[in-house]
Amino acid sequence: MTNKILHWILLLWAVNCACSAFAQEIPDKNWSLEKIKGTRFLPNPSYDGFPFLTDTWVLGKIEFKDGVVIDSLSLRFSSFKDELVYYNSANASQIVIDKISLNGFSFTGTNGKTRIFRQQYYDNFGKGDRYFELLSDGETDLLAYRKVNLNTSTVYKDQQGKLKDMVYDQDYQYYFYSPGKGYTSVRMNQYSFMSKFDKASQKPIKKTLRKHRIRIDNEESFVLAWQTIEKEGYQVVF
Repeated sequence: MTNKILHWILLLWAVNCACSAFAQEIPDKNWSLEKIKGTRFLPNPSYDGFPFLTDTWVLGKIEFKDGVVIDSLSLRFSSFKDELVYYNSANASQIVIDKISLNGFSFTGTNGKTRIFRQQYYDNFGKGDRYFELLSDGETDLLAYRKVNLNTSTVYKDQQGKLKDMVYDQDYQYYFYSPGKGYTSVRMNQYSFMSKFDKASQKPIKKTLRKHRIRIDNEESFVLAWQTIEKEGYQVVF
């Protein structure tokens, strides 16, 4: 009899511990979900082109203004609306996260590299809070604004045979950015790159690029050129 009583006591104690542990997990999970504020995502109009940055949902993390980080979320960035969309599997809903609440977000790209986006205020034409991809981090940052516009096109038939005259077009914009000096726009080519330096610096910069066999003709080579030149101590003229 004594052994049975002891057995039941141990069983009840184990159940109580398990319930307590489960109860401790719930506030963290609920708190994290409640932390994500936003509005329900409305589908984009259907036209040729692509309004998102990635083909599918990607696992990523978000960082709030207070420094809190939530990881392993299903995210998708709308380049058309400059919005970050979160998929809530608990109720199968898509939520546009309030931009002003975030410092930024990140995810791993198809090439295995981490892509980092920062939310910051743009104070030139078209002022407002934007998401910028951080291409190079330093005293002067190199940023990409992954914008997609909806433009008028020649008339075409969609997959359902309906006539349409609008398409999604990429309009990616690039900037050098310094907290003290602001933004200066730049294009991903050799001429625009060289124009961002004073006349006295341009000749040795060209020599350095030739030494490293860097020819600027796309985004990747531009980033490599800037990182190489920045290490040499050259500064952008804003």
